[in-house]
Parts: sequence; C-alpha cells; structure tokens
Amino acid sequence: MGPWNGTPKYDLHRVAEACYQGDLDVLDMLLFTGDSENKFPGDINTHVNFQGKTVMTPLMLACQTGQIECVQLMIKAKADPHMKCRVPFGKESSEGETAKDIALKHGWDDIVQVLEKALKDIPPHKYVRYGKENNSRYTLYQSGETGSGKDPFEEIKKVTKGKVQPSLTSSFEAIATPPTGPTTIALLFPGQGSQYVKMLDSVKDKVKVKEMIATARAVLGYDILEVCLNGPEEKLEETSVCQPAMFLAGMAGLEKLRDSRPEAVDRPGAVAGLSLGEYTALCAAGVFTFEQGMELVKVRGAAMAEAAKSRPQAMLSVAGLEQQELENICKQQAKGGEVCQIANILFPKGFSCAGTEPAIKKLKEAAEKAGALQARMLKTSGGFHTDLMKPAQEKLEEALQRLLPKMQPPTCDVYSNFTGKKIKAGTPPAEIVPLLAKQLCSPVLWEPSVRLMKKDGLTEFYEVGPMKQLKAMMKRIDQDAWTSTTNVDV
Repeated sequence: MGPWNGTPKYDLHRVAEACYQGDLDVLDMLLFTGDSENKFPGDINTHVNFQGKTVMTPLMLACQTGQIECVQLMIKAKADPHMKCRVPFGKESSEGETAKDIALKHGWDDIVQVLEKALKDIPPHKYVRYGKENNSRYTLYQSGETGSGKDPFEEIKKVTKGKVQPSLTSSFEAIATPPTGPTTIALLFPGQGSQYVKMLDSVKDKVKVKEMIATARAVLGYDILEVCLNGPEEKLEETSVCQPAMFLAGMAGLEKLRDSRPEAVDRPGAVAGLSLGEYTALCAAGVFTFEQGMELVKVRGAAMAEAAKSRPQAMLSVAGLEQQELENICKQQAKGGEVCQIANILFPKGFSCAGTEPAIKKLKEAAEKAGALQARMLKTSGGFHTDLMKPAQEKLEEALQRLLPKMQPPTCDVYSNFTGKKIKAGTPPAEIVPLLAKQLCSPVLWEPSVRLMKKDGLTEFYEVGPMKQLKAMMKRIDQDAWTSTTNVDV
C-alpha cells in the first residue's frame, strides 16, 4: 500500500514492516523523532494486513519475530497490549490472539515479561465499529469515548475533531477492500527426490524463513536446517527427514518469490505439488498453516518410512514406453503376492513405478527388453503410491481428521494428485482430506494435472523449491508452458 496523497510520507505498513524486521532507527523516526513528512501521525493500534498474514497490529508483528526493542518502543508509544488479532469472518473475536499470546507461542520469554507488565500498567483502549457501506464486520480502533445509538462514522469524526485519521481510512481500505482477483499464475511445488545438501542456504536469513525454521524445529524436535545445509546426504534422503525438509524448502521459496513477484504469492490462479509437494501447495493456498502443515508431513514421512520397512521395496524410473504397455508389463511382475504398479504419471511416456523389490528388479529387465529408453532404479526404500503404503495411509488419515476442524477452504484452485482435476477455490476441506489420504496409495496424475492447468487458462508457472525437475518435465508436457516456467530455487 502506498503513501496517502503525498502526506504523510509513511503509512501504517511501514510501521508494521519496521516492527517485523526489527528496524529500530526507522521505527524511532516513525514514532518519535520524525518531522512532519516522516513521522507517522496515525493510530499505531490499527490492524494491518501485512504480507498476507493474519491481520495484526504492528506490536503483534514485533512479538512474532522476537523484536523486543521494537516491542518496548511500541509500548512507549502507547501501543495497546490488550488488542487481539482479527479472526476470520464467522469466528468469535475471543479466539483472537494478543501480543502476549503470540510471544508465548514463539518462545520469546523476555517479550512476555515486558507485555505482562504493560498489561497491568496500560488500561484497554476503547473501540468503535465502522458500519458504513455494509462493512460492519470490520472494527476499527479509536481511543476516545463514543456515544451510543449514533452513527459510528460521525462518532469517529467527533473524536478526531471533525477529521478521520489517515490511519483509520487507510487501514480500513487495506482490510476491507476486496483484493484484486486471481492471476493466471500457477505455483508448482516439487516432492521427495528434489532435495540436495546445501539447500536453503540462500534464503535461511530471511526473517520469515527464520520464523519457519524455528517452528519446524519445535514441531520436529531437531534442527532441520542443519540437515539441509550439512547433510549427510543419506540422512537428508531418509523419508522421515526429507519430507519435512522439502515442505520447509517450498514454503521458503515462496518468500523468495515474494521479493520479485508478490502477486504470484498473494494471488495465484492455482497451485499444485508433486506427491509431498501437494502439502506445500495446500499450505500456500491457505488450507492449513505452516505449523499445521509441518505436523502433517512429519506424520506422513514417519508413517511412510515405517511402512517401507515391512518388506523390501523399490521404485523405478521408466521412460519411452506407452502407459498401457507399461501397465501390462507391471501386471506380469505382480504375481505371487508381489506388488508392481505405476506410481507417478509424470510426462508423455515418462513414469515412475513402485512395488516390492523383487518385482521392480524384474520390471527393470522387462522394460529394457520392451525398448524403454530409460529404466533406472531410484534412491528410495519405499514402494510409494502403491498398496504397500496402506499402513501409512491409516496413520495419515488420523492426523488429517484431527486437523480437519482447523482447516480452511483454499483461497485459489488446487490441482489434485489423486484425480488429476481441479479442486476449486472455496471447496470445503472435508472434500479435500479424503483425496490426500487416497493419494498415498494411488498414482500421482501429474501430467494430466498440468495439461488441465494449461487448458484452464493458466499462462505463467513457477517451480518453487529445490532443483528443476518439474520444469524439466514441463518441457516434455507442453513446450509453451515450459517457456513460461520459472524456477525459484532455494
């Protein structure tokens, strides 16, 4: 959001940014030392929709990233510690978090102490409801007393001596004005197999990524960044480690993309992810938070790793055969209790197959005899996307059902691995959860999904995460889409 018609130079978003990033010099200028052009004249307690986060006050944003000096400056400037985050329409306002709640959640004990004192010393501010133009669900802060039974907008004018503070009108526009519609941009997220030692090195110092890393550490119980940066490779390849690492890498890639194409992150036309990447896609679409997504992929990765130990399993990359021919060859190996089937439909005549190890080894020989251009064993110990993952599916379903009440409908279209079709924006999460459970034991329909994206009018694609495997496959699926695909490597 830009400045107001030339005066003043800085708006509430600049205050929020300074708090979030710990920029004390800028914050001090905005709150205390700035001149008429630089000092922020508005209400620092107004909620602001900053970087697509839950609508918070600047004080809350400082608490989120552990900026204790900024918290102290904000308290000195009369920030209200009693304020709560805005909650989605339809929820009770009591569910909103205070600045202290946010600091507690992120483990900033020193900030909690500062806020506990402020909560005792500073009385709660007064509030009025701005009910003009059918926007009555948006409550704006104002510290003065107001009457009752009168037009709230007129009451604000009285409190502000006939003028509506710029912070009120500007912040109201930031929160209440409907965002511009979705773009024709698709965000694509890679899955297990794209990891590499040293990934995240280029983005690990971003403030938001630091916050993700801290959350991941709390959920997983170990430092996932250390494994990403230093390996060893064998450790990073472990399913229970690789899946959380790839989820983190994809979400970190979004923060990198935000620097150059914020509209791609905030208003994508659609998202999709390959296998594990589907969870990153759903998180990007707002179905669950980063913390909730990390908890899910922790369960998923551990359950799949455990299922892979039940008997020797393997996966094979096959290229150069028609799908029907490959399916027939797989059936020939799936005898005597063996498992052998297509696990991923990746691009024309490009597949990965999975199953029990003896059957997959025989499949390699049979595929080569049938004229396959490639039949290469993959570095994985699991027969993923086959019935061998049934035990993992049960554990994943339990985790998904536990989280379901907290899930939100996607804010953009999502293309499903299981169906190869579009899950429309706004779809109830209860319709998405069964698809995620079934995905674990069913082929990933990646090529059909990409073709449908193109047919649906998506014109620009970003592969967000390590390596360039999705773009390489895109070249074989659709040349036009390949030329408009950009890698956001981490």
